[in-house]
Amino acid sequence: MMQQANNVTTLIKSLKIICLGLIVALAVSNVAWLFAYVRESSQNAERVYMVADNGTNAAISAGQVQPTQYEARNLVRSFMDLMFQHDANTFRERVNHGMKLVDHNDGRAIYETFKRGRVLENYHRYNSHTNWTCDSVKVDMSVEPYQGFVWGAQQVVYDNQIAVQPVAARFTLSRQLRSDINPYGLLIDTFTFIDYPRPIQSDEGRAVAANH
Repeated sequence: MMQQANNVTTLIKSLKIICLGLIVALAVSNVAWLFAYVRESSQNAERVYMVADNGTNAAISAGQVQPTQYEARNLVRSFMDLMFQHDANTFRERVNHGMKLVDHNDGRAIYETFKRGRVLENYHRYNSHTNWTCDSVKVDMSVEPYQGFVWGAQQVVYDNQIAVQPVAARFTLSRQLRSDINPYGLLIDTFTFIDYPRPIQSDEGRAVAANH
């Protein structure tokens, strides 16, 4: 009788061990399945389809390219050049192109300053134009959105005279999809003018003196 009881106890212990092993194996299997599912879902989200002569083939698209300091600074230089260097014939085209590189609300705010200053009207009235000189662009790309500053000057040329107006601003840059319109993959945000007590540069001083 005692022997039978011991056998039953041993059998129960064995069954418990087997059940525990099955539970552990099932848990490991579920984790592996979940990992495979997440990986496949991620690849499906990045999968693109290429149409070739032999049919349609699936491929994994490359991830979003990290912008470089060079691209960030050149985006800002291009934007400032478009927005602050023009004449009566190029004003609308250059400003419209520059607006594609900046947040809509920030771009409209800059355009409103042009309207209040009657920039286009003065171009026609005085046969004038403006040039842009970039002194410096600095961008901190250690955090997102990227943060930066730009300093420069706008030269207003009219009636054989040159008026130099310092222009500086702080801004942020957010990553965007690259396109023909914006090949840099960045958009200027929170563009805000700041004070810039810029001294007249030597070449500007000569130009001003020559036109007086």
